[in-house]
This record gives sequence, structure tokens and C-alpha cells, in this order.
Amino acid sequence: MGLEDTIAEAIVMAMDELAGNPQRAVKSALDCDSPAQWIKQETTKLAVIGGAEMVAPGLHAFTIPTGVSYLLHKMGAISWGIGALKGAYIVETEAYSDLRNILALWANESDFNAAIIEHLAISLEALLWALSEEGQAAMPDLLGASADETTLRSYHILQKLAENFVAGDERGYGIAQAMLGADEAARLLAAAVENVNHLNCEVMLTRPLGRKISRRLAYKLASRISARVPAKMIVGFIPVAGAIANAMLNVQTIQSMAEAAEKYYDRRLRREHLEAAAMPGSSR
Repeated sequence: MGLEDTIAEAIVMAMDELAGNPQRAVKSALDCDSPAQWIKQETTKLAVIGGAEMVAPGLHAFTIPTGVSYLLHKMGAISWGIGALKGAYIVETEAYSDLRNILALWANESDFNAAIIEHLAISLEALLWALSEEGQAAMPDLLGASADETTLRSYHILQKLAENFVAGDERGYGIAQAMLGADEAARLLAAAVENVNHLNCEVMLTRPLGRKISRRLAYKLASRISARVPAKMIVGFIPVAGAIANAMLNVQTIQSMAEAAEKYYDRRLRREHLEAAAMPGSSR
């Protein structure tokens, strides 16, 4: 693993630690009417924090690291919130992660390319189908389908999510509760326990991000963080200008992350895709 790969993996791990609980982000986002409203709300918060970060010159040794941590936290939260508002089931486990995929797209200038992500985003409707009797009957054929690597990996992960759901995955169940309500989630679990089969599907090992994407991710985030140094210097001369510069930097960063998240979740695996792929004679 090269230096860029190591740095990229460190960034992904840092984001995983600092982004927080997806369930919390989902609950907050679902109070908004649309992804646009959610993005505006979270961007405003981050701009205020970014400005405040530079206001007190004598405290930069404390406020800048805190501000960077908050930025990384919001990059994760805004992504998950966008997913929930678009009807996606947020996937964050030890083995596979929406956030990792979104960071890869963010590093790729938000241009969607299925070859650089580990799996497609998964819609809540796709999970509900996989938890149903119909879905479980079709799943063995899907797992053995002739499909591109990213799509096939998505089928395997979907089945694994279904199996984990009935096995007591608290985080996954919490996401379902936030999106469906406690009563509906409980009914879903009760039915899924009767339907879901343990197929011992193989979830393919995590792929490296790739040297090109790793290099871009490392450079892009490093440039965002290092740009705080000029803002700090401006504060020494014109405090308000430094605060505005840092606030704008935060806004640009979070908006570019939101753009990557929207493209990722817009191409989520839907129930109709699964039903079409499961039809006899389908090329999948």
C-alpha cells in the first residue's frame, strides 16, 4: 500500500470516527422537507462554526482542530441525511460503508463512476423486498447472477443486511425505526424473522480505493485543511475577513460533499431493479 493509499484509508477511518451515529443524522434530516432544505440548514450551521473558529486569535491552537473535527462530522451527517431523504437505507457496517463510497466520488470531483465504489446505495424499498418472502425466494438466483462486480457485490451486501437485520443489528434496526416508525419497524422485523434465509453469501473483501482516487482524496482534504492557515493569517490583520474566508471554505467543502452524496444516492439500488433482474430469462 502506497503513501496515498495509507493517507486515504486514514481519512476514511477518521471520518468513520468523527461522523457520529447515522441514526441521529437520519432523524434530524427527516424533519426537513427535502434534501435542499437539509443541505441549506447544515451548511448554515457549518458556516457559523467556521466563522467562529477564526474570531479569537489567541485560541486558534484549540479552535482550528475542533473546527476541522466538526467539518468532518458534518460531511458524514449531511451525506447520510441526504440518503434518508432520498429513500435510501443507510449502510454503515464494519465491512461496507456508504460514506466510503461517497468520499471516493467526492475525490473524483463528484463524477459518478460505479467502478470506483464498492457497492451501489441501497434503497429502503430494496431492503424491504429482500426481507420479504418474494425477495428471499429470488435472492439465490441474484447471488449467482452474471453481473458487473459492483452490482453483484450490491446483491451480496443486500442479502447480508437482511440476515443481519433479523440477527439483531441494532444500528440497522435503528435506521429502519427512524425511517418507518417504531411500530412499523417492529412489524417488519417480526415478518422478516419468518422469511429470511441464511444463505452464507460471500461479501467480497473491501477493495482499496485505488491509487488515483486515494491521491485525489488525500490532496483534496489536505488542501481544505491547510487553507485554514491563510485564513488564520488574515485574522491577524482583519478579523472579520478571516472569519468570512473560513466560513466560505466550510460552505464550499460541505456543498461539494453534498453533491457527491446526491449523485451516489440518486443511483441507489431500487426494488424495481431487483424484480427486473430476478425475472426468468433476465440478463441481470
